[in-house]
Amino acid sequence: MNPSMTLADALRQEILTGRLPPGTVLSQTELASRFGVSRIPVRDALQQLAAQRLVLVLPGKGARVVELTQDELAEIYDLRVLLECDLLRRAIEKAGAQDHAEAEYALRKSSLEAGRPGWVDGDWLFHATLYAPAGRMKQLSMVQELRRTCAMHAARYEALADRTPAWITQHEGIFQAFRKGRTDDAVRRLQRHIEAARAFLLGHLDR
Repeated sequence: MNPSMTLADALRQEILTGRLPPGTVLSQTELASRFGVSRIPVRDALQQLAAQRLVLVLPGKGARVVELTQDELAEIYDLRVLLECDLLRRAIEKAGAQDHAEAEYALRKSSLEAGRPGWVDGDWLFHATLYAPAGRMKQLSMVQELRRTCAMHAARYEALADRTPAWITQHEGIFQAFRKGRTDDAVRRLQRHIEAARAFLLGHLDR
């Protein structure tokens, strides 16, 4: 574990990168032994992850990484379309030159991280920067939670890397529409981007 990371951070990273896939049971005793700590910090870390909807706490045992059905994941993507498209529309109405510059920086950074282990953080940086001008932090927090759930279910599939070029191209198109104030175009592109991610994930779950 990186010395600068907390136990909760380390477990969160393993969940979001697929090392601890959905459905995995996390034993307090085993985690304490693995990380060389007592069960108290393990319990606290699992509680933090439970608050982020990444695990379900199992009383007296530990926790289980959240695992959703196809229908539940489809519902999450429907919610993402509603919430993220609304945020983008509101953000474009308020965005100025500084917001455009920050979004471009986030785009370049996320493109460099695409296909690498840190792709989840890079992807979120880009989308969060796009939505930030809307000034709706509670809605943004809801989106972040939904996106984490999608990421942890997608991380197990190596075929995800094959989507990297298309993902980068879609981000570029969304950003250009955002920068030029083409609201309807940007929202359509974002909706297609989210729906493509849904089709990929549900298609693999069905196999």
